[in-house]
Amino acid sequence: MSSLQTLHMLIVPKRPVAHYVDTCKGGKQQLEQSGLTPHYVKKNDYGRVPKYIQQRQEEVAIAQEEYDQYIEETMRQGAVLRISEEERDEMLIGLKKNWEQLHHQYQGLSVVTDTVPKKARKERMEAEMKQLEQDIAMIEKHKLIYLTQQEAR
Repeated sequence: MSSLQTLHMLIVPKRPVAHYVDTCKGGKQQLEQSGLTPHYVKKNDYGRVPKYIQQRQEEVAIAQEEYDQYIEETMRQGAVLRISEEERDEMLIGLKKNWEQLHHQYQGLSVVTDTVPKKARKERMEAEMKQLEQDIAMIEKHKLIYLTQQEAR
């Protein structure tokens, strides 16, 4: 056996390149360069939370702790009162009842608002309903509500 033959026996064959066919006539394109294979999963940091997000989460956690400490301190001083869950529910029910009454009155308005007083009344009722809707959304969004001593009076 010649040295060339032994060399050919020792050489590992080249790995075939992946292709995809994109036309009915057999036009081939390389799969790696097409964007159809996910390259990002081969990265070393795949699946890890980036450092800037970790830093941001730490900052948010620290800010929340500081805020909680501030609230506890002001509650100890008596400058802030927390509304109980029952009071919050009663307030929410009352606001919804007010909205329903105002909506009933609004539905009773005439369709044609040809005079200035009719327009003014309709606009006033719409503004009140919008304010009530915002108040209801605010109370539903926040489970804990704090009042200062001035607001509680």
